[in-house]
Amino acid sequence: AAGPRGAANGQAPQRGAVTGAGPSPPAQPPAVVPRPAPSPAHLTTARQRRLQLAQPTNITRGIATGIADAWRRHRREVIAVALLAIAGLIFPSPIWFVGPLLWLIGAGIALSSRLWSKLDKWVAVPGLVVLVIVGTVIAVSLGGARSHAAAYGDEAMTDAATLFRVGALLGAVYLAWRTHRGRRPPAVPPWVRRRA
Repeated sequence: AAGPRGAANGQAPQRGAVTGAGPSPPAQPPAVVPRPAPSPAHLTTARQRRLQLAQPTNITRGIATGIADAWRRHRREVIAVALLAIAGLIFPSPIWFVGPLLWLIGAGIALSSRLWSKLDKWVAVPGLVVLVIVGTVIAVSLGGARSHAAAYGDEAMTDAATLFRVGALLGAVYLAWRTHRGRRPPAVPPWVRRRA
């Protein structure tokens, strides 16, 4: 007898029965590896990049990195900007002469800088003096008539203090921006033709 027992009895072999072996295991589907979610570093669209940069942690980290980098490369300029900003913040209190004293020190350091151009220095240092003088005169003249000279003096001091604070802070912000931009390229005389 060469066939299975069912074949010898005239019966068809049962489905799944294999001579000499057990039932075959079911076929397994191929494993699907899930793709990782895109990280913020892989965002490509302009809107997504703006949203990524707008996160508070990224802004704080960027500011801290910029300050640390500026301190490593331009310590003199960072000190000057800090002194000018502090002078604008504390004037006229707690002691009225501390703010101008810090501003004078910061202005001296700023004028000795080799990074800022003459225009930058003029805007931040003499520009503040011109702003305070001209702005005080205009504010007092537009303020109306006063009964005595002391009233003019009080108003002039108040206006000058306000203009000094605003001018010192704006000068510090401007110099900080110029520090971030770097040294200005040398001016080319108009008679020197630039090569195409």
